[in-house]
Amino acid sequence: METKWVEALVSVGARFVGRAPGFEVEPAWWSEVEGVTRRLDELLGVRTVVLRLVHADEAEIGRGGRIVYHVQAMGEPRSGVLDETPYDGWDAIVAPHPLRSTWAEVDGPERIVEWARSFLGPVEPVQVKTWNLSCLLRFPGAWAKATSRFASVDADIIEHVQRYDETLAPTVLGKSMEHRWSLLAHAPGNDCWEPDEATVENVVNRWVAVQTQLTAEVGELSAPRLLPGELAAEVERLLSVVPLSARLRSEVEHLLSKLPSIIAELDTAGLPITLVHGDFHPGNWRSDGTARAIVDWADTFIGHPATDIQRLTGWLPEAKRVHALEVWTTAWKDHVPDADPERALPPTAVLVHLLYAIMYQRFLDNIEPAERIYHEDDPRTELQAAVEAYGLRERSVTG
Repeated sequence: METKWVEALVSVGARFVGRAPGFEVEPAWWSEVEGVTRRLDELLGVRTVVLRLVHADEAEIGRGGRIVYHVQAMGEPRSGVLDETPYDGWDAIVAPHPLRSTWAEVDGPERIVEWARSFLGPVEPVQVKTWNLSCLLRFPGAWAKATSRFASVDADIIEHVQRYDETLAPTVLGKSMEHRWSLLAHAPGNDCWEPDEATVENVVNRWVAVQTQLTAEVGELSAPRLLPGELAAEVERLLSVVPLSARLRSEVEHLLSKLPSIIAELDTAGLPITLVHGDFHPGNWRSDGTARAIVDWADTFIGHPATDIQRLTGWLPEAKRVHALEVWTTAWKDHVPDADPERALPPTAVLVHLLYAIMYQRFLDNIEPAERIYHEDDPRTELQAAVEAYGLRERSVTG
């Protein structure tokens, strides 16, 4: 397994107490911090939490290389294990920032822990993940998750989903809309990175059934909007903020001129605007062989449901894509007999990349500078992918 090299700047509260000796840890993903805190807990003799990324040497975006974290010790560290030399620039590291995630603030993760304990009792947490999109803490039999101001709140979305399918998502144990915190029961089983046909049929059919019911609730859902009819304005904004080569800019402008006809084609499919999971790949499905559930609802938005099947087929091996498409189209025909879901597939093959370009730019607009490295090039990459998908589509039409 790949690794990352970690350097930790440790504080008690906001007070700098020293730099930990660097160490190598897996996995390589910057946002995965369970191995980091385990090593630091042993070294310092107190529980630690990673507050945020301070610096990353860019080996590969999101993974590997040298990483510097601000780590908070939840007590005075063991004597003699830290380099206590004053750190130049520490005041800037702990200075407030208006776009800082609440869990990246001093005592931020501990506030989540105390809230979760109000439901679970005096249990011990394990910090699993932290970055600009979420903070994830594991407890015995449960998970606490905090999400960003621009994302959905998992527990809130799940409560809507469970009106129509009680077991399609983990049980909600607690919810704070004010803080954007969710406490969810553990979903048994394993992630379904390589789902069998029965799992695809189960999850896709059940999710489509829920989506058809949720069409009546789109006005009530507290989720971002990514509507086909608003794409043109959003893409125009991207052209003003995303650094593009002259050639790519010209190609995106050409695609923008074609958007009305692409969206008109999408409309002929007759599918409703509804809740979209937003990250509907099989790694966000859990199965124990009998029960199956969808997890990670923070990327949900109100939009076109074909976005989810495009996400799914993009992750599946080619041999399994045809089956997944057949399951999805049949499910929509069953629930919306007048629809022609196959007609949604060619236009959304292009539009899905524009949607994700917009979503990534929303991330960048709402995260502090140090953590922009996670997503800095994502809008440009997705715009490039949209142009390529449109070109492929045009070549297939002209033969």
